[in-house]
Amino acid sequence: MTSAWTQASVPAMLAAALALGAAAVSAHAESAGEKLYKQNCAACHAIQKDAPIGMGPNLAGVIGREAGKMEGFPYSDEFKGALAGQKWTAELMDKWLEQPQKVAKGTYMMYQQSDPAVRQAIIEYLQTVK
Repeated sequence: MTSAWTQASVPAMLAAALALGAAAVSAHAESAGEKLYKQNCAACHAIQKDAPIGMGPNLAGVIGREAGKMEGFPYSDEFKGALAGQKWTAELMDKWLEQPQKVAKGTYMMYQQSDPAVRQAIIEYLQTVK
């Protein structure tokens, strides 16, 4: 036996559930930085915490991490020498993305990004990924 209240509320509950589901799906709208990361970095660098190492080290939690300390990644001697004891800050990452060869001459990374807005968006995204 169902009451009129129960019958009337079922469509309302379904509509609410659908609206909440749609809100949850759209809650992870891709940021500009995430999109730029995927276009410029993802071919060589994983961003998921436990993803395997790619051509470059995994970048999950990179901002604040000591440079050259991703376990299992074969950093070049040039990289290790140039960045020994430094932590990745937004400022260091900006210099790195602009001209990695200036930061660590002879490093493996060849990517360069001359547009400061693109670098900033990527760095802002990297700061959110732990």
